[in-house]
Amino acid sequence: MNSLDPLRLDPASPAYKDWYHLNLFDHGSGLVGLLNVSLHGALADPRARCVGTALLHLPDQGWRGNIMIAGMDEAVARFDGVFLKDMAIALDPTGRTLHASATLRDEGLAIKLKAVPAISPVRFQPPRPFGSGWIAWFVAPRMTLDGTLRIGSHEVDLMAFTGYHDHNWGRWYWGEDIGWEWGVFTAESDGPVFILARVTDRPHRLVAPAHLMVVHRRQLTRFPPGSIAIQFEGRLESALCRLPGALAALHADRVRPILPAWVRVEGRVGLNWIRLIFKAKAAAQLIEGEPMRSGYSFIHELVGDFGAVGHVRDSVITSHGLGVFEYVC
Repeated sequence: MNSLDPLRLDPASPAYKDWYHLNLFDHGSGLVGLLNVSLHGALADPRARCVGTALLHLPDQGWRGNIMIAGMDEAVARFDGVFLKDMAIALDPTGRTLHASATLRDEGLAIKLKAVPAISPVRFQPPRPFGSGWIAWFVAPRMTLDGTLRIGSHEVDLMAFTGYHDHNWGRWYWGEDIGWEWGVFTAESDGPVFILARVTDRPHRLVAPAHLMVVHRRQLTRFPPGSIAIQFEGRLESALCRLPGALAALHADRVRPILPAWVRVEGRVGLNWIRLIFKAKAAAQLIEGEPMRSGYSFIHELVGDFGAVGHVRDSVITSHGLGVFEYVC
């Protein structure tokens, strides 16, 4: 899990990236949230930046949250986590429990939690080529949460929520000819979790073989590349939440990106098969500026509902729940 770059002489260090990500799902209310802290650029370079994001989608209120950006003199980066003044994600000394917190006073939003994997995490090896460099990926598909979320004067206990965590790191520059499609779709309680991922070029015309993982009854089943088909349908018409606001104002041409309204996923390997349909309800656009040279990438977080049927490890699956689909270009 350690990804901080100790090699100051590494010629690829300016392209350094480190990405801690946590999703929250409340099946009772339909709330979907994300917490993210990330590092961009060689840590010793004064141009490097640390970015924190706390964003919630509430069905009756829409999006709530914001992005904070800090220089490395305002953040603490360690092998076990990243700490900003008002946001942090880190592992405890055992390397098992994840702690996260965020305080956005202007948004009336505060969260403090710890998360423990419900099944063993998955590490993707070896790192995969990505743009001019590479990307590595560590996934904890289902997390048990403990903590509180405060929205305005309303406080929510997170014990009934479902969590998902991943950690990405590598060498690439935002604005390169890169993109990805990733999704996590979670049923409530002990129901299945589906994780989908594939790397693309920036316009999503060239796609690498997809990966699909299914967690069911605390067992992980992988559908290998070549066994998965992904199809987009329709166009999501809801207004975008675009962050940070200053960068959004500079990119008026990105106000109406073409984003799918439906994502259909089919996987089959041996006797195992899955058919999943995700219906997007809303989207946020996170604008990633490259601090080390000129360039931007656009991360679209689509939230909505899904339904899935299939047969995995002698079990019939019929489930529905909440999901996030990420479309990066």
